[in-house]
Amino acid sequence: MSARPPLVVFDLSVSAGSPAGSCVLAEVEGLRDRYSVTVFSERFDGMVGTGGDWIRIPLPRRPIFLRYWLFQVLAPIGYLFWRLTYPRPALIQTTQGQFLWADVAYAHFCHGAYLKGQWRLSTVTGLRRVLRRMNHGYNAAMERLAFRRARRIVVPSLGLQRELAREYPDVADKITVISNPVDLDRYARPGGFDREGMRTQLGFDASQVVFVFVALGDFARKGLGLILPAMAGLPTELAERASLLVVGGSEGEIAQYRRQAEGLGIADKISFVGLQKDVRPYLWASDVLAFPSAYEIFSLAILQAAAAGLPPIVSEGLYGAEEFVRHGINGWIVPRNIESVGTAMASAIAHRECLTAMSAAARAAVQQYSRHAFVAKWHDLYAELLVDAGSGR
Repeated sequence: MSARPPLVVFDLSVSAGSPAGSCVLAEVEGLRDRYSVTVFSERFDGMVGTGGDWIRIPLPRRPIFLRYWLFQVLAPIGYLFWRLTYPRPALIQTTQGQFLWADVAYAHFCHGAYLKGQWRLSTVTGLRRVLRRMNHGYNAAMERLAFRRARRIVVPSLGLQRELAREYPDVADKITVISNPVDLDRYARPGGFDREGMRTQLGFDASQVVFVFVALGDFARKGLGLILPAMAGLPTELAERASLLVVGGSEGEIAQYRRQAEGLGIADKISFVGLQKDVRPYLWASDVLAFPSAYEIFSLAILQAAAAGLPPIVSEGLYGAEEFVRHGINGWIVPRNIESVGTAMASAIAHRECLTAMSAAARAAVQQYSRHAFVAKWHDLYAELLVDAGSGR
C-alpha cells in the first residue's frame, strides 16, 4: 500500500473544460505527489496511475437535474464497493453537496442564495425553467447538509465566503478561501504570436481597439446585452475605432445577439466566433476584456484575460474581480448599466496609449493566482486537517 495518505474526491465532472471541474483537476494533479488520490466522477481529464485512480460514475447527458441526482445516488454506491477493497481514506472531499459525508466541501456556488436573488434574472422559460428550478432547489438542500457535516468548506472568493456565511450562518467559522488558479505561462502572449495577422483574419485592423467578451454561455447574465448598446452609443469619432469579438455561446444565443447587433446598426463591428477549444489566440489578438457580469464566483475568464494582458471592464462588487481589479490602474470597475459600460469603453479608446501600462498591471495583479500558490494552499489545508485528525480534534 502507498505510504501517501489516501484522499477521495467526489466531483461530477473533473474536466479541463469545466470552470469548477478545471479547478478540482488542478488541485488533484497538484496533490498527487503527497496523497494517493481516488476520484469518483463521470469524467476525469487527469492522469490515472502514479498516485491516482479514477472510478467512473456513468451518467446520462441530459437533463441536468437527473445527472446531479443520479451522481448523488450512484457515487456512494461506487464508494461502498471501493471500500470492500480499500480502507477508509484519510480525507474525503466533495464539490458542493455531491457527497454528504465528506471532510471538505469545495463550494463553487451557493444554490440557496442564488434562488433568493439571481434566479429571478434567469431568461430560461418553459420546461427547461422548471427543471432548472428543481436542480437548484435540490442542490440547495444537499449543499446545506454537506456544509453542516464538513469539517471545512473551501470557496474561491471572499464574495462567496460572505454569501455562504449569510445563507448558512452556522457554518461561517468553517469557511476557507483558496482562490481559483490560472496557468500564467500558458496564457501569457508569446513573443512570436502574429497578433496583427490574427486581427486581420478576424476582420480587425491595427487602428481599432478590440474588446473581447468570453463566455461558454448565459450571455444575458454575463453582460453582452449591455455591451452591444454601450458600443452603439459611443461618440462617432470613438465608435469608428471600436470592435467587439464574442467568443463562446450556443448557436441560438449567437443568433439572438447577432440580431440585436443588427438592430443597433453595429453588426459590421462585431465578430462572433462561437465556442473555441483554445481561447488564447483570441485573447492575444484583443486589447480589453468586456465582462460586466451580474454574478460570478471567481470568473476564470477574467483571470485568463488578465494573465493574457487584457485589462478588464467588470461590474461593481463582482466576486473575485473585486479582489484584484483596480479602477483606472489595471481595469475598470463600473456600475452594471449601459451608460457606465460605455464610459469605460470610451475611456479605453480615447486613452489607448494607457493600455500598455494597464496590460502590464493586469498581468502583475494575477501573479498571486498561480497554480503553484493554489496547490500550496491545498497542501497546507490538508496537512492541518491530518494533524487535527491525529490529535483527535
